[in-house]
Amino acid sequence: MLSRLLFVFFLCCQAPFVLGQTPFFNKGDKVCFVGNSITNNGEFHHNILLYYVTHFPQQPLHFFNCGISGDVINGIFNRLEDDILIHQPTHAVLMIGMNDVNRQLYGANPTTNADTLQMRRAAIDKYKIGLDSLVRVLMSKNMQVILQKPSIYDQTALLKTPNNWGVNDALKECADFIQILSTKYTIQTVDYWTILSQINTDLQAKNPSATIINTDRVHPASAGHLVMAYQFLKSIQRQTAVEIICDKNTLLSQKKSTSCSISNVVNKRYFKSLSVYESALPFPTVEEQKEALNLVALEEEFNRLIFKVTVIKKGIYTLKIDSTIVGRFSNADLKKGINLSQYRHIPQYQQALAVKTTLLERRKAEADLRTIKFVEYGFLKNFQNKSDLQAVSKYLNDLYISKLSHNVYFKNQFDRYVAVKPNEEQLRIKVETLLQQAYALAQPKKRLFVVEKIMPK
Repeated sequence: MLSRLLFVFFLCCQAPFVLGQTPFFNKGDKVCFVGNSITNNGEFHHNILLYYVTHFPQQPLHFFNCGISGDVINGIFNRLEDDILIHQPTHAVLMIGMNDVNRQLYGANPTTNADTLQMRRAAIDKYKIGLDSLVRVLMSKNMQVILQKPSIYDQTALLKTPNNWGVNDALKECADFIQILSTKYTIQTVDYWTILSQINTDLQAKNPSATIINTDRVHPASAGHLVMAYQFLKSIQRQTAVEIICDKNTLLSQKKSTSCSISNVVNKRYFKSLSVYESALPFPTVEEQKEALNLVALEEEFNRLIFKVTVIKKGIYTLKIDSTIVGRFSNADLKKGINLSQYRHIPQYQQALAVKTTLLERRKAEADLRTIKFVEYGFLKNFQNKSDLQAVSKYLNDLYISKLSHNVYFKNQFDRYVAVKPNEEQLRIKVETLLQQAYALAQPKKRLFVVEKIMPK
């Protein structure tokens, strides 16, 4: 496995270009995302990984999904050694709280019941003590800790799902405490609670049933996960851009360009061409994420592949990249600059989509690994003979019928566990191999840019 990684690193050193961009995470970093079902789902940190693979393809790193559905701080302590520290992480990115506040203590209406209020307070106090202790333990393991304020519980949308009114206020108290810990230990913090709350407020001012969270009020929808990825990048990562400037000659073009290597500039009256190695690809998105692009400035701040022509005569021009026509643009458009990341048909975007597809396959394999952990930590901790899969299957089926039949989620997880447990090692290899493939697919390619005036017939 090490030899394969070294091969990928060797590939990364082959393309000559000027970086000009500095990633927060460094080459070789191992980043554990630790949390509950929102982390276990993984979409937000898979978006972050996609950003790093497409924008820093020459600096490979590794993200680990260390989320467990339904988890709380005590659960993280119980699996710390063999689910998190086993990866020897350089960074632990922690989000916890949605289950710690004990949502069952909250009903459709506010309460003045003293016992209920006392139990709510006890849950939050326990959370604060536990989180402080967990942060100290993680820091003592020679890793950098990044705290994430919890995503919101949507208690304001008009939805069919029963409402646990007050949960989001409890999460706000958790978020405020995380800010205190951030100051206390001088560690970085990502604030999901505030941005998601503000977006929800704005959405519901127009449509009381709208939500950036799913209809279950707990788990962010795909757009919400992309908002979270944006907020993570905005909190820790400097804005990045590739700027390709076509000037009078190669020397001037290279001097004015950023994060790319320019060669073979041809500068004629109505014809320009240049060869370009870009250090980054566009960040590709899918239909379900479009709402998020209207809510946050991800495209403007973190998805900029700019092409400009500084000296150009008046007229309408065709821009081609390799054999693909990007479009027709005026001389004013070309002088101002075109963000090529907005053009899904260009070769770079198609290359990025191939990276995304590969990482989605990785995410599916990773989800099976997390199912194995979910079942073993939650239901098989004291089961004596886990190697007897037939006995395990019967035990889980009996457990579901006797105690958990109210929620088909558990049956799905149990069935999936029995199906994938025999392939656990192959799944680990697959996750690693697909990450290597994604980095290989993201490597810079030499592109030919051609700008040619459309002459009147």
